[in-house]
Amino acid sequence: MKFEFKKIGLIDDAVIDLADLTILCGENNTGKTYVTYTLYGFLRSWRQILFVELEEKIDEILRESTNSEIDLDSLFTGQINKYLERIAKRYAKGLPRVFASSPDLLSEAVVRVTVSNEINLQSFTYHRSIKDSTGGKTLATLRKAKDSSILEILIADQSLKHRKFGLIDFVSDAIADIVFAPYLPDVFIASAERTGAAIFRKELDFARTRLIEALGQQDRKDLRNPFHLFERMQAGYAMPVQDNVDFVRQIEDIDKQVSPLVEAHPKILEKFEAVIGGSYKVVKGKGLYYQPRGVGKPRLSMSESSSSVRALLDIGFYLRCRAESGNLLMIDEPELNLHPVNQRAFARLIAYLVNCGVRVFMTTHSDYIIKELNTLIMLNAQTQHTKAIQLKYKYGSEEKIDPAKVKLFMTCSVNEKRDGGKGRPIKLNSLREAKIHPDQGIEVETFDTIIGIMNAIQTEILFGGEL
Repeated sequence: MKFEFKKIGLIDDAVIDLADLTILCGENNTGKTYVTYTLYGFLRSWRQILFVELEEKIDEILRESTNSEIDLDSLFTGQINKYLERIAKRYAKGLPRVFASSPDLLSEAVVRVTVSNEINLQSFTYHRSIKDSTGGKTLATLRKAKDSSILEILIADQSLKHRKFGLIDFVSDAIADIVFAPYLPDVFIASAERTGAAIFRKELDFARTRLIEALGQQDRKDLRNPFHLFERMQAGYAMPVQDNVDFVRQIEDIDKQVSPLVEAHPKILEKFEAVIGGSYKVVKGKGLYYQPRGVGKPRLSMSESSSSVRALLDIGFYLRCRAESGNLLMIDEPELNLHPVNQRAFARLIAYLVNCGVRVFMTTHSDYIIKELNTLIMLNAQTQHTKAIQLKYKYGSEEKIDPAKVKLFMTCSVNEKRDGGKGRPIKLNSLREAKIHPDQGIEVETFDTIIGIMNAIQTEILFGGEL
């Protein structure tokens, strides 16, 4: 899946192709956050935009008969990129709401999304029953058999067609699941602001505070416009930050849930708890605590816990309660507050997640994380030598990572000539893909250059003699 961005904040023109593990590196204030938030916002909102695109067509089909059929092949085969283009165009117009920014900052923004190959729609099965509020009576059934492109809509209660959130919503959601979800994964983000959210999650009750404020400032006429109210509630916080805090606020409620990922791969929690040196505990009636490993170690509240424990809180509960194979986990600076030992351990956790089917997108300034990932890439060669190294340093076979699954992009400046090549070139902020060697790992110039300079200075201090 390829994303193209133009005029997105500090990014002038860039292309990024998502892999199983996608890494974004670069100096501060070069556009990494703009890329990350734009990607997240698209994956978070494409279903709602698709509904707007499909609403009239679905309504037309449903009005034709009591029970209806939609031939998905005729509507979508060969058309996926055209739909993605329309969805991305609508999305770009709403980017200021993703960033909680001035419309002027993103007034010229362009987003394009494309896939290289289309999936055979007939290979999927689908079945969903729509129940009434009691959960007893079936109002409608949506189903698609394998080796068929027909989505059948069997309606038992005709009133469902006319409800505000009625049959059109369910049909659009079915089309999203069958046709588009294989390309566009469910997404979770751990933003760089997550450390504070762990402490102040009760105080930062975004939804309730915004709703109360919005209701208090509306007259009866305004309240008839739910979209106007929704926009007022969104104001002031970037979508990833808002979603991050809202998730952390739910932790006590979801604590007993076990994610499909952990059910299939329970070792994930062991690896995560090795990074934080303990585990998170929800104590009924008392709240959320951190329990360090070791006999007799006291239980700590979040305000009493280390910054590293707070920084990984949302990731820990996402893995434990929500994660599924096929999801995309986005992590802004996973190294936040982590000692190099823990950064290495976290890199190994990331590789394991990728091998368990979770796609990962991360931004990082950590040379330790990149070097550890390079080690895991080199171990993937599985020569006699690398096997011996793997055994000596106790790397698990599930931690090796295939270099074909990894892409790294660096922010960079490129020259663009103006006025037909005669004008003075201007510098544009863009992205450049790094080279990945199976025997050496990833070339990351943004780290290697500065490390080389520091090494040269120290070498001159030690061995250069007097000036």
